Amino acid sequence: MKSFALSKKTVMAIGAVIALVALLVAYRSISDRIAENRRRLAFDNLNATALNRIAELAVLEYRYTDVMELNRKFVVGGASTSLVRFTGIVKAGIPDVTKIQARFDGPGNTVRIRLPRAAIVDNTVDVSTVKIWDVRRNIFVPISTELKLQEVGMFKERIARELETSGFLAEADERAEELVKSMYAGFGARILLSRN
Repeated sequence: MKSFALSKKTVMAIGAVIALVALLVAYRSISDRIAENRRRLAFDNLNATALNRIAELAVLEYRYTDVMELNRKFVVGGASTSLVRFTGIVKAGIPDVTKIQARFDGPGNTVRIRLPRAAIVDNTVDVSTVKIWDVRRNIFVPISTELKLQEVGMFKERIARELETSGFLAEADERAEELVKSMYAGFGARILLSRN
């Protein structure tokens, strides 16, 4: 019976192949770990720089221009009438981005994001656009500048309420979701978004 004996060269070649395979597996494992650490670092940097440095996230804007007629009447001397024209801007978004919570789950390859509901973040009248015309004046019933500005303030609050009931905030919610998802899309992970 002939015994099967391996030569020294054959044993060394098999050992070299096994060592090479082990080296390739270790390299792959280490490179995967390095890539995962880089993704984690990029995720943390995105949270630290892109989101936390933003005070508020305005995602939707509504501009309006209106002319108001103010009338005041008095028995003596008739009426006073003024016209006030102005332009305003209402912005909606996330008032406090520190309330956005994002977690990266490496093994599950998932980014979980909790997003607060959108709200009105700004409602201003551009003072440079305010024009006032006094059409008629009654010295007994003056329409003061303060009264005119109060009326403008009440109008802008009414516009904000109308926008809230018209679906403006729902649209802002959708835009905020799209924006935040796009910020995290570069990680190649599945994005799960929920609302606070």
